[in-house]
Amino acid sequence: MPDLNIKNIINFSETAKVFFLYSLRYSIPYLPLNLKHTLADRLAAVSSHGEKAVVMKSELELLFGKEKFTGSEISEIIIECLRNFRKDLFEIWSFPKLNSRKAEDLCAIDGMEHLENALKKGSGVIIALCHFGSYKMILPCLGYKGYKITQVAANPLDLTGKDKSIVKNKTMEIEFQCEKSLPAHFFYIGTTPRQIYRVLQNNEILVMSLDGILDPNRISVPFLQRKVRLSPSLVKIAERTKATILPVFTVREKNGKHRIIIDNEIPLENGGDKEKQEINVLSKFGSLMERYVREFPSHYLWYLYKNKTEPPPIGSIIID
Repeated sequence: MPDLNIKNIINFSETAKVFFLYSLRYSIPYLPLNLKHTLADRLAAVSSHGEKAVVMKSELELLFGKEKFTGSEISEIIIECLRNFRKDLFEIWSFPKLNSRKAEDLCAIDGMEHLENALKKGSGVIIALCHFGSYKMILPCLGYKGYKITQVAANPLDLTGKDKSIVKNKTMEIEFQCEKSLPAHFFYIGTTPRQIYRVLQNNEILVMSLDGILDPNRISVPFLQRKVRLSPSLVKIAERTKATILPVFTVREKNGKHRIIIDNEIPLENGGDKEKQEINVLSKFGSLMERYVREFPSHYLWYLYKNKTEPPPIGSIIID
């Protein structure tokens, strides 16, 4: 009998999500930002218990150690993670209604001088990301300022299928359409390298995620009390093009606005062993990840949760 009750709850939850996606979801882009965030906070409170909380608590303890946080601190990190996830989702769904003024209201950039100095070199810029915070916000924030920017990413439609739930498929379809509305280009995995190199040859901005879920050729680097498997593809491209690598992290501040931090360049060494260079660059990026995740654990917790519950075909990105 208890199993039946749980099944009924799951079915009801799935039905409610389907109803929301095919009806009320269409109103989200028209809501004022503060109202979107309030709605996101309310929905997060509903889902802050049960299986998600158990997995998230376990992942936090594995990454930081069991003595790092008190029970109340863990609960607060989990609820903040869920709030941010819902806010990110609503903001992505609102991309089609975004413009330069709304983008200015949504995000601010620290470190623009690093980007400008890198572009002056004339060989293009590779922005190095991980799935920390609202990592997609760099696209409208720079795109509406007039910068030519291209994201290398997995095609959301490739993550759909008959074996996936209605909610998963619909969410990915929405994400795909919303991405297409941005003042940015997308090279989905499978694009010919020539197109990627052309972006940098034109002295434009290329965005790549080092902890993405597709590249099977990984290098493991220390990450707090575990390891993270990062893709060296970005380093290989930079070596061939002489593009500047700039790490970027996005933090949601207490007022709901995003602070996009363009950090110092991670330089490449001239000559030397290429494998050592890849390890060196990825280790430096991993150290930066540590710093930001240590300060804002809620901003990476959703990725930790998905890494545990839906590990990619290439295997978990966060390992022991």
